[in-house]
Amino acid sequence: MTLYIFSMNLNALPDDIRQTAIQLPYRVGLYISKSDQSGGSDSDDAEMAALANVVTFYVEDFCKSEFAQKVMLETLRKKADWPNWQGDIDGVLDDCQKVFNVLIDQLDKKEIIAFKNNLLEIAVAVAMAYREFDETDPVMHRWSIYLAALVDRFKAKLKGQELKSFDQMLNISRAEKAAINRLAEILDIDYTVG
Repeated sequence: MTLYIFSMNLNALPDDIRQTAIQLPYRVGLYISKSDQSGGSDSDDAEMAALANVVTFYVEDFCKSEFAQKVMLETLRKKADWPNWQGDIDGVLDDCQKVFNVLIDQLDKKEIIAFKNNLLEIAVAVAMAYREFDETDPVMHRWSIYLAALVDRFKAKLKGQELKSFDQMLNISRAEKAAINRLAEILDIDYTVG
């Protein structure tokens, strides 16, 4: 028998799962930021600032599930611990699986989907924070990037998806796109950044 807790107290979760869930919003953003080191320290600084802003924004955004809201509040409340959460970034996808394997028996499906979407939105927002695309790249390289962005927009239009601006698409590097796509796959969300 599956028990659904609609207004879950985070303390009802096993301690390791609770701690991991609370760290996920920050660690998912960090995972995306660290997936591409091409922008150097300027990129890292912009993405870390964006991550802090995104976490703060999502705490203030009441259009998500109650569970996601509680997690985000705890993530922000523990901001002083964020530097301690930067280890084993390669394990973030495993952490997602571990948390959601437990939550599946604890939360309503809508709550789980909302939390997953929250994490994916954080990932995309962090990726768009800094443009790793370099105007000094060779013309053929820049042309291939613009062409790929045009193809992505065309595919989105055919699928009836929201069209991202060229600026938005160029802000997300190839490595960040791959990291976002892996995250979406692990979260079982039908989302692909082209």
